[in-house]
Amino acid sequence: MKQPLGIRILSWFAALASAGMFASIALAILDIGPHLMGGEKVTRSEWLHIAAPLIAVIGCMMASVAYGLGARKAWSRHLAIGIFVLIIVYASVLGALNVLRYTIMWRAIVNASLFGCAATWYFYFKPNVAAYFRELAKGSIRKRFRSEFLLHY
Repeated sequence: MKQPLGIRILSWFAALASAGMFASIALAILDIGPHLMGGEKVTRSEWLHIAAPLIAVIGCMMASVAYGLGARKAWSRHLAIGIFVLIIVYASVLGALNVLRYTIMWRAIVNASLFGCAATWYFYFKPNVAAYFRELAKGSIRKRFRSEFLLHY
C-alpha cells in the first residue's frame, strides 16, 4: 500500500524535531538563549532539572517515530501517541509534587491533550491512514507467523 503523504511529512518533521530537542539541551548546557517552559521564563537550572530530562526522552521517542514511519513500522503510531501521554503524566506528577508551576503544568496538559487528540484522530480514525497502518500490521503479523513457523520446522 502506498504511504500517505502526511506520513512522509511527519517522518521528516519527527527527525527534525528530535534534532532540535537535542540542540536545545546543548544550548541550555552552554547557557545560550532564554530558558522557557510553557512560554514562561525560568532559570537555566530549573530548565535543566525539570525540562531537559523530558526533552531528552521525547527526543529519543521522536527519533524512533521518525525511523518507524520511514521504515513503515506499524508500532510507530502508538509511539507517537505515547509522546503526548508522557507529557501529560510528567506535567501532572511534577505539578502534584509542587515542582512545576501550575500555569506551566496546565499549559502542558492542555497542549498535549489537544495535540494528542488531533494525532489520535489522524493515526487511528482518518480513513486512509488507519487503512495504511492496518495493512502494515497485517504484514508484520504474517512475517512473525512465518518466522515462528520456520523456527519450529
